[in-house]
Formats: sequence, structure tokens, C-alpha cells
Amino acid sequence: ALTERADEAEQMAKIVKMLSMSVESPLVVDSTEASVIEKALEHIPGRAIVNSINMENGRKRIDAVVPLCKKHGAAVVALTIDEIGMAKTRERKLEVARKIHDIVVGEYGLVPADLIFDALTFTLATGDAEWIDSAKETIEGIRLIKRELPGVLAILGVSNVSFGLAPEARAVLNSVFLHHCVQAGLDAAIVNPAHVTPYAEISAEERELADDLVFNKRPDALQRFIEHFDVGGRKADAGAEKEDPTAGLTPEQKVHWMIVHRKKEGIEAALDAAQVREHPVRVLNEVLLPAMKEVGDKFGAGELILPFVLQSAEAMKKAVRHLEQFLERTEGYTKGKVVLATVYGDVHDIGKSLVNTILSNNGYTVFDLGKQVPVNTIIDKAIEVSADAIGLSALLVSTSKQMPLCVQELDKRGLKVPVLIGGAAINRRFGRRALFVEGERPYDAGVFYCKDAFEGLETMDTLQDGDRRLKLVSRNLDEARTDVFLHTKVGKDTRSGDAGGERSAISADNPIPAPPFFGTRVLRDIPLGEVLDLLDLDELYRLQWGGRGSGEAYNATVRDVFEPTLARLKAEALRGGWLEPRAVYGYFPVQTQGNALIFYDPAAYRSDGGSLREIARFQFPRQEDRERLCLADYFRSVDSGEVDVAALQVVTVGDSATRRFDSLQASDQYTEAYFSHGVAVEAAEATAEWMHRRIRRELGVPPSAGKRYSWGYGACPDLDDHAQVFKLLPAESALGMQLTSAFQLVPEQSTAAIIVHHPAAKYYAVRGEVGAAPGSPAPVRGASEQVA
Repeated sequence: ALTERADEAEQMAKIVKMLSMSVESPLVVDSTEASVIEKALEHIPGRAIVNSINMENGRKRIDAVVPLCKKHGAAVVALTIDEIGMAKTRERKLEVARKIHDIVVGEYGLVPADLIFDALTFTLATGDAEWIDSAKETIEGIRLIKRELPGVLAILGVSNVSFGLAPEARAVLNSVFLHHCVQAGLDAAIVNPAHVTPYAEISAEERELADDLVFNKRPDALQRFIEHFDVGGRKADAGAEKEDPTAGLTPEQKVHWMIVHRKKEGIEAALDAAQVREHPVRVLNEVLLPAMKEVGDKFGAGELILPFVLQSAEAMKKAVRHLEQFLERTEGYTKGKVVLATVYGDVHDIGKSLVNTILSNNGYTVFDLGKQVPVNTIIDKAIEVSADAIGLSALLVSTSKQMPLCVQELDKRGLKVPVLIGGAAINRRFGRRALFVEGERPYDAGVFYCKDAFEGLETMDTLQDGDRRLKLVSRNLDEARTDVFLHTKVGKDTRSGDAGGERSAISADNPIPAPPFFGTRVLRDIPLGEVLDLLDLDELYRLQWGGRGSGEAYNATVRDVFEPTLARLKAEALRGGWLEPRAVYGYFPVQTQGNALIFYDPAAYRSDGGSLREIARFQFPRQEDRERLCLADYFRSVDSGEVDVAALQVVTVGDSATRRFDSLQASDQYTEAYFSHGVAVEAAEATAEWMHRRIRRELGVPPSAGKRYSWGYGACPDLDDHAQVFKLLPAESALGMQLTSAFQLVPEQSTAAIIVHHPAAKYYAVRGEVGAAPGSPAPVRGASEQVA
């Protein structure tokens, strides 16, 4: 609310309605006026959160707000404040929370999970005796509330605890306090990501200083904490000579340390000192494998980003290569044999390659069959090598269907090989469903979903241990049989997003731009330097290269690792040509009919004075609610008597990037392969953006007008449409591209898109993606996995 405005309700309604169209996450509505909250809730189609209620004026606020929450299905934040004031002790926090709970749950009938309690926290920066125990009381207050009022949730404005301290000190205190609150049961935290340091990256010394302050362990805790973060205080020993971090460690401990800390230089000598020549199996099982397990644990806990994991894997590979020469006459040193494959029709194998890296560096013999591998080839290889397990990867919903087919074929042949599955397209429920081969009869050997390479490793280790294997197979089957969804909704038609009927309110009076030509053109000399200037660095660093966190820790990773790596890869691409941006694009006369966009023959349109001969028709889904948007609505209809124009584009950076990745993987340069793959994917996206900008210029539309939509997302989810795009554009003959059986683009680092020039065009979701039932795998994604 703004004090100078009197139309809070109207403004709230407008902003909530606008956000509800584009934001899928729940909105939190905050106002002192119940009438304003009501206006907001009326315009939120899903579930909202109301902030907030308390008992400062008795029941007045609760009685005004809670009925609105119940009517509209909203959750509500409740502050532990009553007529006495803000609750400071754990007992008072519980007392106020219980009173609110009794009214909201007992009288109004909301469920406990609709209540999100804020137990309040206060700054520790003053040193005031009244507040010196406040952080500890908040932590214990959260614990009490969660224990005594089962089902309720807890939220906290975490950074209040450090208000008044220096930024570096705040980041540490916020993180340590947040860690303890989560352990006490905190469900949600209000934080500024820039003011939190990842807990695992805080030194033991600073954790102790923060703990002393949070739990009031010593009278000088605040003074010591502040002094430590004084200007230059943390850098006083920066000029001191660095000590050897492995000094005092045993030879075995030194090898372990080198793997965990990604130090591969000199690891052969360290292994020799650890008696690898005399006892190779012991060194493998008791030194190297536990070190990689620690790396996996740190990755799972968010303490390591993926490039650092791969650097440890490179050190491990070097160690294993040295160790293997002493294992040649030692039988039984392999932990097991695994056949890996990306399923037929799917060209994406970065995830599968990571699984290969982790398994092979943890004692397993891996037979990687590559990508687009038919079921029979996979099974025949498993029989040939007597595989202990089969690992299958898929990116798309469409290609993931190969996984249950493989399980069914194994069952038909009477084979009992466990199947591990993973990939962006699938989830744990998909794995449970694939377990059943005939009605309720399960595949005896088991189907196991693994969310990442380290869960795959853990699953393999369990399957190779007799007793643990039986327990895992039994638990996996029990979970599948008790999954209510699988046995009540599977097979039901839950398609949505293909609504007919009423058109959206998109205007049809926008000017139709004149294209420079009708037909297609090929661009084989797109300037690589211009493309690289368009790289989305945030997408590259966080999505492709696995950057995590925020603040100084993340900035240091960007500064010390990502930026130098990117500069080097850019220079190598410009010098060596392993990125080759090329494109085909074209302009076509179009009209719409219902949800369909009709493409006409550009040659007939040019030569026969506007003759309209249909050559392709794209059917797009329509929203069933909200604005009822459909891509077809952005173009003139057949009833209008006007002919519109649409542009199509297909871009690629060539197959040299794929060959580079395969070569680096084969030579155990896992980190370099990972970084190169990320740059190639983002370079394809940057090429698409370069091409889109050219089309805007040629059409004479402003840089901000229109949008580019790639197939695989809500507005145009069907990858099958790539087949029509390839008929309209000479991507095969001009660029040497292909489509897989699942209509994915080859080379992998390629994208296809339709360009919409309408000024009102925007990105939107179609609820219940076509072909995806509730609880089913994620919607299909475009070839580059990036939103256009």
C-alpha cells in the first residue's frame, strides 16, 4: 500500500491478476485491510498465502482474515504476537501459537497445514541483555511449535537476526542461524540470497563464533564475532606462507585428501607411498572408493558444484589407471558390470556420460553403448557381458517409453537383470509404473529410478550386496504397490490444453509486416564472435555448469573458475572452429482456423497473385482457463480475408561440438567435456537469438515486439511438428541435419522455432501439458533444453 494512494484494493486486484497469468508459484498477499486481501484472493486461480494474522488486538484480525482464507483455500502466516506483545521466550511463542491454532483450526476448520507460524526473531547486534537469548529462544520456539502442534508449518525472517552487523558478518550469522532453525523444523525462510553464505563453505572457526553468539555461550561472543569481521580481520594471515594441508597425514589419508580436493598431480607417488603396488585391492576399496563417496556426499549436500565433482573424477581416473597395472593378475576386483545407454530416438547423453564417469571411477566395469540405442541391442549386450545391471537414460517423455519396453522384453526373455533409469523426462513414479510388466505383476529383478549419478552409484552398491539387495527390491516393490496414484488413475484420460470454443481476446488489428521475401534462405557464415557475444551467462553458469548459491562464494566461483574457462573456450572456438553457427529460415503466408495455423505455398503465393495452396498445418493447444491463449490467435484468421506472415528458423552449431565432447570424454577430460558441452548448448541458443534479431530487422518490427517459440514447451508442445518444419525448411539438405525417431534434432546443439511478430505475443503455460497426466513425467522439452 502507498499512503498517497487511496485505491489499494483496485491496484491489488490488477497486479494479482497480472501475476497470476504468468507466475506459477503461489502468491503471498500482504495488506492491513481485509477487504484488500479479499480482492486479491478473488483474482488468484490457485492457492495463495495471506500475510498475516496475530492476536495483538485479540481475535479481531483473525476473525476478519481467516474466513477469507477458508473461502478461497488460502494458507495464512500467523505471527506469535498477542495483547501482551511479541513473544520472546519459547514458552510464550508456543502459548500464542496454541491460542491461534485453537481458533483457526478448532473453530474455523482450517487444516493445520494451512497455518504457517512465524515465531519471530530479533537482532543480536545490540548486545542488549533483553535480546541476547532471542535467537536461541526462536530456535527452540520453532521446535516446540512443530512438536506440540502437529501438521503446522514454520516460517522466519531469518536475516533479522543480523540486522546492524557488517555484510560479511551478516552472511555468516544468517547462514548459521538458518541451519539451526532448519534442524529445529523450519519449513520456509525469508532471506536475501546475497546475504547468506552456504553453510558448508563457512570455516569451523566462523561457525564456532556464530554458534557462541546464537546460543549465548559466552559473555564476549558478540565482541569476538564483530572483531573477527573487522576490515582486514579475515585477511591478517593472507601473507603468511601456506602450509602443506597434507602434512601429518598418513599416506592413505593423503590420497583420500587429493581425491576430495581435486589434486591429480603427483597422485601416483602418493599411491605408491600408500602401498598400492603391494595391496591394490585394499587401496581401491579402503582409500579411493571412500574418497569418491565423500565427493558424492558433498555434492548431494550442495557443498560442491558439478565441475568440481568432475575434477575429483579426473583425479580418481588417474589414480585408478595407475592402480590397474597392479590388478592385472588379481581376479574379482571389479565391483560389477553395467550396460549403459541413452534410449532409441534420444540424442542427449550428457547425463548418461556423467553416470559412466562416476560408476567407472568407483570400481565398476561400464559398457557405454552411446545414444539412440535400440532395446534389442541393449539386451543383447547385457547377455554378452553377463551384466549385473542395465542403466537407461532419456531426456523426453516420448523417448522414455523405451524404458518400460526394455523391462517388458527382459521379462519375456526370462532375464533377471536390474534396470536403473534416469533423466529429465522421468521421476520416481514413472519408475514404479515401469516395474509392472503385466497388470500387477512386477519385474522380479526390479526397476530403480535414480535422480542423479550418485544415487545410481548407491543403488548399484546396494544391488551388489546380497542382503541389502533383497531389502531394496522388496522396499521398491512395496512402495510401488502402495502408490495410490498408480493403482487408481493410470490409464485415465487426463489430457488438457486442447480446448476448443471461445477464442482469446488477442486483438487482430496489428499491422502485418511485409517480409523481404517469401520462401527460404540458408545462412552458412553467421559470425561466431557475434553469437558468442549473445551468450546468456546466467543460464550458462547456473544451468549448464551447475553454479550454486549466491553472494561472495558464488561470485568467487564465477571470477576464479567460470570466467577464465569461458574466455579460453571462446578463444579456442574462434581459432579452431569447433562451433559453426548456421541456419535456415523462411517467411510463409499463413492464416488460422480455430487452433490451427495454416502455412501456404510461398511459390504459388508469389507467382499466382496471392494464391493460397495449403502445404502444412500446425495444431496448437489452447488454455482452458485464464486468457484462453493459443499461438494461432496471434495471426489473422481465414475469416478475416487477410493473409498474415510467419517465420520459421532452424539453427545449429554443427556436430563438431559433439565430436569434441566425445573425444574429451574418451580421454578422461571430464571437466573440459562438461564445460564444452555447456558452451555448445548455450551457443545454439545464442545463434537462435542472433537469427531472431535478424528476422525482426527484416520484418521491420521493434526489438521488443513478438516472441520466438521452440517446440517442446506449453505453447507448442508436440515435437512431432519438427517433421513439418523440416519439410518447410531445407535443414537436411542445406545443413546436414536429421530428426530422430522421437523427432529430436541432430546435431544435439540445435533448435527450431516459429517467430510470432504480434506485439502482444508472450510466453505462457498451458495447464496440464498435452499428453501428461498428473504425476506423470515432466513435459517434453526442446532440443536444447532451453526456453526460447
